[in-house]
Amino acid sequence: MSYFRINIYLTLKHFFSSFFSNDKRINQDIIRFIKSFSGKKEVILTSQLRTGFILTLKHLKEKFPKKNEIILNSYNLAEMVNICKHLGLKIIFTNLNKNLFIDDKDLIKKINHKTLAVVATNIFNTFNDIKAVQKVCRQKKISLIEDNAIYFGNYKKIANTKKYSGSFGDYSLNSFNIMKNISAMYGGSVSTNDKDFAKFAKNQILNYENFPFMIFLKQCLIFLILKILKINLIYKLFFLRLIENAHKMNNIFILGLVYPSIKFKVRKLPNYYFTKIHKFSKRMILLQLRDKKNFKLNHSKKRDNNIFYYKILKKKKINGIELFKYEDSNFQNFNDFPIMVKDKTLLVEYLFSKGVETKTIQYVDCQNIFKSKTNIKNLKQYENQVLCLPNHRFISKKYIEYIVNLLNEFYKKND
Repeated sequence: MSYFRINIYLTLKHFFSSFFSNDKRINQDIIRFIKSFSGKKEVILTSQLRTGFILTLKHLKEKFPKKNEIILNSYNLAEMVNICKHLGLKIIFTNLNKNLFIDDKDLIKKINHKTLAVVATNIFNTFNDIKAVQKVCRQKKISLIEDNAIYFGNYKKIANTKKYSGSFGDYSLNSFNIMKNISAMYGGSVSTNDKDFAKFAKNQILNYENFPFMIFLKQCLIFLILKILKINLIYKLFFLRLIENAHKMNNIFILGLVYPSIKFKVRKLPNYYFTKIHKFSKRMILLQLRDKKNFKLNHSKKRDNNIFYYKILKKKKINGIELFKYEDSNFQNFNDFPIMVKDKTLLVEYLFSKGVETKTIQYVDCQNIFKSKTNIKNLKQYENQVLCLPNHRFISKKYIEYIVNLLNEFYKKND
């Protein structure tokens, strides 16, 4: 069952029943499902992806005490870099390929005897991108941490076998937070074949406190408010206008509520990173994993939308829009369809005025935020040009055509 179709009654029902559920049985069922996607022998459930990332880095630091460098994609979620900094690691950024993924040729140059691990963040990557990075890590005998936050369940068929996103890393991180393919209030997991890590992580989590109820309740309230704001009439009359004006006035407070990464500041790691996953989150995760029919439908519909977006935009050849490389259509399942655009601010305002909500992706120029001495070119350009068009299972091809026609109309007027 898709998270966005679960009504308030079911949400409340599972919330209260979670306090009386068989926690051990739920854990076993979730782990069994995740193993079927990752192909890994060990799965650790965490309160969120970031908790799993911290546990992974701590384990590797204990295992390789003389290694203190971590290699990441420079166009990334700022908090992932922040975690590395707080754990005392030296950040090494790599050049980017055309999909804003780690450039495997530059990666070879950056790896040395001090390299602890490579963190590959799946943003708009293709199957070939992650395979190339995996190959380098294996050749250099370096651990690959795969950040699979937004691609859980994606796959590519090879000789009638499905190869899933999240199965390439030595440690693969999944997120089950709001707006993910499997979406609970909070939740995450680490998949690996490293038995020592599994033992280490379980021992660490045993000493963690329960997830703070008030933070969990706050997330529930934010979700319910956003659900109400997305009711068709309220959305058109209020929410869309609110976001449109926030963009025009550059109101960071309002934009930060909807797109949290916009207001990111370097900070201490919050205490709730070091907590156990909430029972309610586990019930919501399991509910969606069990509903295989709806899960597959959700994925296939978004993939179809991606392909339709790509084909129609490629055919139109709109001057001002650049498409990402897209040869692996069945491996990609974007929650939003990403493109590179000119005059982004003006375009966003124009689309909002026509009733189309776009998003600025949460990934940012981490080189600038963390004052890195590395010199990765064009990062600011990427941050200023990447725009995400709406994509979900209920969007129609007619509406996608409407959006593409608006894009075409805008650039013709501003040519």
